[in-house]
Amino acid sequence: MTMSLPFADERVALTGQLKPDDMKALADAGIAVVINNRPDREALFGQPRTADLEKAARDAGLVFLDLPFSGPRATPDQVRALADLLANGEDKIVAFCKSGMRSALLWGAASLANGRSLDEVLAGGRKAGQELGGAVEVMTALAQAARS
Repeated sequence: MTMSLPFADERVALTGQLKPDDMKALADAGIAVVINNRPDREALFGQPRTADLEKAARDAGLVFLDLPFSGPRATPDQVRALADLLANGEDKIVAFCKSGMRSALLWGAASLANGRSLDEVLAGGRKAGQELGGAVEVMTALAQAARS
């Protein structure tokens, strides 16, 4: 894997599907945490199993968090988990799903929950190659629910 990850901010990259073979390169590039936002068996072919991704990540010395969801249906608990990680650390993180959009939505909601402005979130999404303008209501509602 070429390490030109699309970073939304100074710590978090948002990308499409990763493979077990990518984990060592991620660790070598300074990533410390990998977050999976893609449910197992979402695709009939070509999608690595979460267990294989987690094993490869741990073997490479990475922390692996499994926060899968379909479409825009993240939960407040998932938003809270990412918001807590963002608020309580300095490690570089890569979050992935099929295209990076779900990961961007979760990062956006967690960032809003942590007090980042909507303009900053939208700009970060664009920086990472994701247009979050259509997800403002969902992100805002998730952020509010995560803070409750």
